[in-house]
This record gives sequence, C-alpha cells and structure tokens, in this order.
Amino acid sequence: MHLKRLAVIGLITLTAAAAQVQSAPPAAPAPPAATAPLPISLALKAAKVALTMCVDQGYRPTVTVTDREGVARVVLVADGADPVSIIASRRKAYTAAALGVSTVDLGKSVAATGFDLKMIDAQLITFGGGYPILRGSVVIGAIAVGGADRDNGDAPNMACAQAGLAAIKNELR
Repeated sequence: MHLKRLAVIGLITLTAAAAQVQSAPPAAPAPPAATAPLPISLALKAAKVALTMCVDQGYRPTVTVTDREGVARVVLVADGADPVSIIASRRKAYTAAALGVSTVDLGKSVAATGFDLKMIDAQLITFGGGYPILRGSVVIGAIAVGGADRDNGDAPNMACAQAGLAAIKNELR
C-alpha cells in the first residue's frame, strides 16, 4: 500500500514537473568549465588525503573516487583492508555521483519515506561516507570511504571523505 502511495506521489510530481518544463523557457547549457571532467590529479589528491587521515587514526579503509557517471577513477586500498570495504566504497561513490547527494542524506530521505532503492538500482547504498564532487552545482565525480566504520558508525568514513573533498575544494572552481 505504501509503495502505491509513493508511486502516485511520484506520478503527481512527474506530471507537475512536465507541466513546468513545457511552460518554462529552455535552460541554457552549463558552461564547458562546469562540465569538464574531474582531473585525475585532483581525484588522486582527494583519495590520498582521505586514506591518510583514516590510516593515521588506525583504520584500514578503501577510498574510491569516481567520475560523474560513477565509474572508478582512483581506488586506494589500505594495507589490511577488509574486502567488504572495497565494495562499500565503490557503491557509496557510485551512489553519490549518480544521485548528486551524500549517501547519509540519501539514507535520511529513504528512511523518511520507506522507499526501497533496490527498485531503482541495486547498486545504490545509504551508508554514510559518500559525497558528490561538485564544480559549482554540477556533479563531476564522487568520493567515498568504506571500512573505517568498525564499531564507530559512519562518522570516521564521513570525516575521511570530507577531508578528501576539502583538500581539492579550492581547485574545483
């Protein structure tokens, strides 16, 4: 019953959006600099900072940085990292790139609605630690950390990924 309600709400939202699109003037394309791909040098820099921060705190994570389509550009695996961290990190980065929101924010939205993401894409994940990389308001990639959450919740994954983002923030303009 709940899914039917969500489907109806979704249909209403899509109908309203379609009406706005028909009446709105065409949007100007994003400037080329905004849609330029994430340079590998920045992807590597962000990943190294995130990994170093986690390893310095005694964690053994995996850090994944993707392009805007969620395809891995850089994957750094700490010595002794659990194989699950590799999968979790990849899926978090994919989710953040594909949807343009942090995985923890997505998790909050999903929890509020009870919606099953697997109905859309089985690779989507809502564990904290995945963030989109934005140039202006355009998603150009994502960074995620997995495996730094043993007995500590998602906070270490989130903090390390945010440190990676902060390291390249000024170079994304």
